[in-house]
Amino acid sequence: MSMPTTISVFGDSHSAFFFEVPFFAGRLGLASPPPYRITGQHIPGASVAGFRPGQTKLKVKETIRRTLPSATHAIFAFGQVDLELGYYYRNAIKQEKVVPKTYVEWLIGIYEEFLSDLDDAHCRVALKGVNLTTLAPRPFAARYVARIVMEGTTVTAEQAQKLIGPFILSEDAQNAMHLDFNAALAALAQRTGRGYFDLVAQTGNGNIRGLSAAPPRLADHFRTAKLDHHLADTVVVRRLHVEAAGRAFGLI
Repeated sequence: MSMPTTISVFGDSHSAFFFEVPFFAGRLGLASPPPYRITGQHIPGASVAGFRPGQTKLKVKETIRRTLPSATHAIFAFGQVDLELGYYYRNAIKQEKVVPKTYVEWLIGIYEEFLSDLDDAHCRVALKGVNLTTLAPRPFAARYVARIVMEGTTVTAEQAQKLIGPFILSEDAQNAMHLDFNAALAALAQRTGRGYFDLVAQTGNGNIRGLSAAPPRLADHFRTAKLDHHLADTVVVRRLHVEAAGRAFGLI
């Protein structure tokens, strides 16, 4: 019996849903596990901005470069931390007056430079786009973002609105930035010979392709009720990630 293909996934905390394949194969009632196994690492706080030259405390680049030589299939899932936290850190804390369009261009430029320096000719690589945001409505988003960018400082709702509130994008504007990032990432993948996928259509409200006048938003059953910016951790969400990993390489 041949060994199953191994897919190495590297990403921020949002990529945690790719893991624990053996458990969820049984949990979903499948007759047998998928014909591949998923390894790798999700790194909370990892960002595209962290790919810039120089060492970071998270050592994301070092982790990928150490593991990639032995990998045959790899998925990189980065960007959500930049768009939902880094954007506001630069605006509210560093007072840089960043706007979505140029911020996305800046991130994609960093991503492209990182990829150009990778020794991955032996490995099939797919880039995962970001999800639609859970950061809505604005008071919820301001409170969550303030808690993170203020680095653990206890922030009241009133303080969050004063410090972060003026910079918080509407849900639709936030999602527009995410979709612009995904479009640019897909173009980057195409011109560098790598794969691309995202889970926007699967987790959205059905308006992703402009079938109605309503803007694309995350469907309510994928939202978490906690003060958090991740998708709800459900069997469906785990299955979507696990199956998407296989489809990215034509394994299922």
